[in-house]
Amino acid sequence: MIQKLKYTTILFLLILIVISCRSPKPVQNENTIHTITITETLHDTVFKIAKDSSSYNALLECLNGKVVLKNVIQAEPGRTLKSPKVRLDNNILQVDCNLKEQELYAAWKSKQVKEVQEKTITVTKFVNYLTFWQKLQIWLGRLLLLLLLFLIGRFIYKRYKPIWFK
Repeated sequence: MIQKLKYTTILFLLILIVISCRSPKPVQNENTIHTITITETLHDTVFKIAKDSSSYNALLECLNGKVVLKNVIQAEPGRTLKSPKVRLDNNILQVDCNLKEQELYAAWKSKQVKEVQEKTITVTKFVNYLTFWQKLQIWLGRLLLLLLLFLIGRFIYKRYKPIWFK
């Protein structure tokens, strides 16, 4: 009978030793933030048109007190301007140079999509680790407690000798 009690006590001690060998694992928390930013920008611009000119050169002559065009030396159109229209009426010189109205204005929108995924991993670190001496005291306290329980059990067994152990 005592042999069975010894084996049961040893088995109980071994189970306690195996259970108590776990170490705490650090806890990891993971937070993910997903952000999409859309920026829409309105652009506008004005196109510059290079300057343009046309020219007209002619010789003038006086006949009977009136000015008359004698000879056209040069009539040169520009890039967009036509050659000037020249009229001479009653000693009045009229030069017409026409350019159609030009409107060059542009506007457009641009979109920029910026996608940011931010991941934050938080690891919990254990700061207060037990020293070797503290661990030794804990183990010695456990062994003393088990020895004390064994002695109390043995005392009760010898003192009262229960019927069901016979």
